[in-house]
Amino acid sequence: MYGGTAMKNMYDNSTKPQQSQFVKGQRRRLNIVALLIALFAPWFLFCIVYAVLSFAMHYTQPTIAYAIVGLAFLGGVGLPALLASNAMKRKLTDPTYQPSWYLFLAGTCFLAFMVAVVAGQENYASTMQKYYNLEHLSQYQDIDTNLYIGQQLMDAGRIDFKEGTALDLGHSMGFKNNDIYCVSPIVTKGSPNQPMSVDFWAVGKNCCSGISADFHCPGFSDPQARGVIRLMHDEDRPFYRLAVQQAEATYKITATHPLFFEWVHSADEATNEFAKRGRVNFFLGICAYFLLQGFITAVTTLAFSKLMHY
Repeated sequence: MYGGTAMKNMYDNSTKPQQSQFVKGQRRRLNIVALLIALFAPWFLFCIVYAVLSFAMHYTQPTIAYAIVGLAFLGGVGLPALLASNAMKRKLTDPTYQPSWYLFLAGTCFLAFMVAVVAGQENYASTMQKYYNLEHLSQYQDIDTNLYIGQQLMDAGRIDFKEGTALDLGHSMGFKNNDIYCVSPIVTKGSPNQPMSVDFWAVGKNCCSGISADFHCPGFSDPQARGVIRLMHDEDRPFYRLAVQQAEATYKITATHPLFFEWVHSADEATNEFAKRGRVNFFLGICAYFLLQGFITAVTTLAFSKLMHY
């Protein structure tokens, strides 16, 4: 897998020595195959693990995804570690043997694996998981908030409201618990029907004072905004519910089954933005790690060449 023969000696003798290899002036030339393995093998391992943990398999088949990551660890980290261990044992019986590149490969593969796990989990949690969640929930179009209650749209992930729907900033509220949890009703204006319950709420964190109706969370000033995406932070939901209860008590309104959303220009655009960011993060990540691996390999090659130049 890693070209064991090529990795035995990063440097080959340029001529067959007729005397001890420690004679002054003897030089070794670079083994380009071993160098390429040292450069690409850790990066390839990084790409595989980063991709598996970032994208759809992690969401739809997590058991298989983690099984692949485990196999990647065994093959991509365990095998180089075994080769390095055998090389160190040989070093004990052959003082002239150089196991340095085995150790380099084992160390950089372990580093690549760990960085890929952390980066993949972060990319998945911050972007792709939200995208997949929204894609698997229902989408509704042209909704009039006066004709629906929260229980009817409990499965909503994305909603584009009827024209004339806007934030009722005058009835916004905030609840403070370290952070300030801000809520504002979403209402369809100009409808002849009166809402049975104010159940559609735009939310945001730390974008209001909590002591007055001054909701200024993302999208609040966009006159063309009529879309929402479902709040995906379940840990914040109880605090938004408390903010709604304060609004009920303050403004004498009823919110029987409030649903919490992020107010956006377009629900589809906002959903696709998560996917775009996840893919961009992945591309930037693999490029950045290739540069890092190239830098580490170049510095190590330079160091080894100086050590091998007698």
